[in-house]
Amino acid sequence: MSNGKFIVKIGVSLLVAFIFIAFHGSLGWAAPITIKFAHGMPPDEEEALHRGVVVFKKMVEQKTAGMVKVDIYPANQLGKEREQFEGVKLGTIEMCMIAEGPMAGFFPEIMVIGIPYLYANEVTAWKSLDGAFGKALFEEMRKKTGVRALGIGENGFRNFTNRVRPIKSPEDMKGLKIRTMENPAHMAMVRALGASPTPIAWGEVYMALQQGVVDGQENPVSVIEVAKFNEVQKYLTLDGHVYSILPILINDKFFMSLTPDIRKVIVDVAITATTVQRGQNVKKVYDGVKSLQDKGMEIYSPNEKELQMFRERSQKPVLEFLDKTFTEKKIDKKWIDMALKSAKASEKD
Repeated sequence: MSNGKFIVKIGVSLLVAFIFIAFHGSLGWAAPITIKFAHGMPPDEEEALHRGVVVFKKMVEQKTAGMVKVDIYPANQLGKEREQFEGVKLGTIEMCMIAEGPMAGFFPEIMVIGIPYLYANEVTAWKSLDGAFGKALFEEMRKKTGVRALGIGENGFRNFTNRVRPIKSPEDMKGLKIRTMENPAHMAMVRALGASPTPIAWGEVYMALQQGVVDGQENPVSVIEVAKFNEVQKYLTLDGHVYSILPILINDKFFMSLTPDIRKVIVDVAITATTVQRGQNVKKVYDGVKSLQDKGMEIYSPNEKELQMFRERSQKPVLEFLDKTFTEKKIDKKWIDMALKSAKASEKD
């Protein structure tokens, strides 16, 4: 080989190597990145939460040519939801997707989303949580906990089930032991309706219902169906007392250690994943009502007058509870006002 050809060959090789290093280096791909992503639902892609996480995994790995790897840990493999949040806070888990209930122990401000009958429907909730109020609330959480919300998925509107009797009015709640999330605002609501709130971790709820530790629980229709609560609960009341969220969460220190290119991929994909998850959940809710009915549950839909009775009995006591709690914890009460005003404004848009 002549010296000239040899030099040209070496030059081309160096140029290719330079382009490869420059391209991959710009995305921070000096070494593969692995993200542990935890959640509490079963690994079934028909289940909305898991479907959203799978979409996130596939898109992130595709958009980074596999140099960012997402390992999914479903069904509470890395601990219950409170432990998952704590793991993300500490950085032992990079990401999780959990309901807001267990988050209240770390960030009490999140309880304002649990004001009973705050949102009229899904669209109103999405406008509020995707808008200025939601952005401000989750930025406050990032500052206080080091956990960043990338996108807000949904559990949906929570409804009461029990095995004792149909619930058509607050009077029917009296004497019932109802499982709630580990959210003091939810517990205050159940107490105001005359029942006894019993916080139980998600992974233990079915057994608690089966063994009669509690008479009932409250969850969205899609969750009730996937958890097979129809096997241990007879009655379902579609009162939609609280809109429950499922944010995609990431350790902020880990997130900020990534290059801007990778951060953009993760943020963009998280928005897509939560959009997919929301759509899947809404479909599962409306299909789920008939499915649960076919499986033997007695389902009751309160009329507007009956819903107003639930609202009047529960909303004021919860607002009073939040006011007192925020005062004791020296938390700015503006979050209560912001939640109420945002919900009202979202109904008008």
